[in-house]
Amino acid sequence: MAILPKALYRFNAILIKVLIMFFIEIDKKAIMKFIWKNKRPRIAKTMLSRKCESGGIAIPDFKLYYRAIVTKTAWYWYQNRRVDQWYRIEDTETNPQNYNYLIFDKGAKSMQWRKDSIFNKWCWENWKSICNKMKLNPFLSPCTKVNSKWIKELDIKSETRRLIEEKVGYDLQSVGSGSKFLNRTPIAQKLITRINKWDLLKLKSFFSAKETIREVNREPTPWEQIFTPHTSDRALISRVYKELKKLDNKRTNNPINKWAKDLNRHFSEEDIQSINKYMKKCSPSLAVREMQIKTTLRYHLTPVRLAAIRKSNNNKCWRGCGEKGTLVHCWWDCRLQIWKSIWRFLGKLGMEPPFDPAIPLLGLYPKDLKTAYYSHINVYSSTIHSS
Repeated sequence: MAILPKALYRFNAILIKVLIMFFIEIDKKAIMKFIWKNKRPRIAKTMLSRKCESGGIAIPDFKLYYRAIVTKTAWYWYQNRRVDQWYRIEDTETNPQNYNYLIFDKGAKSMQWRKDSIFNKWCWENWKSICNKMKLNPFLSPCTKVNSKWIKELDIKSETRRLIEEKVGYDLQSVGSGSKFLNRTPIAQKLITRINKWDLLKLKSFFSAKETIREVNREPTPWEQIFTPHTSDRALISRVYKELKKLDNKRTNNPINKWAKDLNRHFSEEDIQSINKYMKKCSPSLAVREMQIKTTLRYHLTPVRLAAIRKSNNNKCWRGCGEKGTLVHCWWDCRLQIWKSIWRFLGKLGMEPPFDPAIPLLGLYPKDLKTAYYSHINVYSSTIHSS
């Protein structure tokens, strides 16, 4: 989209905290103006944001892009590199090494931000909230540097740290913890004899702690890998944005699984394919197909759903039968004559399907009735929805 580069440029210029209404207005104007041309939207925004599905055009999430731009500063901190002009506007005398202990290090635990530290504080708050949402420890990880405050506070000699960085690696994962301490490679094993004995004792004590073993003896997550192995900041915003998008995606409940639970049965892969096929091709009539799609996807409001929305205890059936108004009850279990009349009509057509709710609600016919099903499907569907 032509608006995305302009938005990214502006987001880079305003790394301070922005109100949520700002992004709501951007979404409304961008979607209404550039996609629907000020007409009523006909496809949900969640569908438009998808890339490889029908109706999707990979529309960007401006709020996530802004958060990615704010958080990318943490990569520069970890790499000990200067960020950009906005970073230098905040404090022209700031050295990048003053902030490198904030990423995967314990220095952030006692960090006291100044009042004029607008950009850096906002970056750190976003970084910490993302790590907490991913259930990651922002202070100690496999990517924590050997030159971190965790190691410096052990009062290790600089010569010892230099030897470990040169021969083993720059992070704690390369050093190893527990039984893997300086035991991953032959070079690391030989290094034990060259390290000062007192330093070696303190290092063993640190790398044998339960917290260190738990946090260091694991593979880095994709989020942690963004900040560590890359030597260039090329496509940095895109990499951060993709990980945030994965985190932001909410898993929706599968309606077919809910039907299986309500009907107390198991649907095989073949059954699910048959249900989806029936939902899309049950009738040439658009109105009939719409009703079937809404039924299969559990679109309709029921007394139980409304009671949950309104936080009320009144979830009884609206027809006055006194039963709990679930979706299966409203469509099938409630004492009505509609299904019996439909089954009598099917008997006149020479068909005697079992009295199963999966047949009228989901279009899941028994195999021995499938040929008959395709011959009368249009008559049957029209009868159900006209009744």
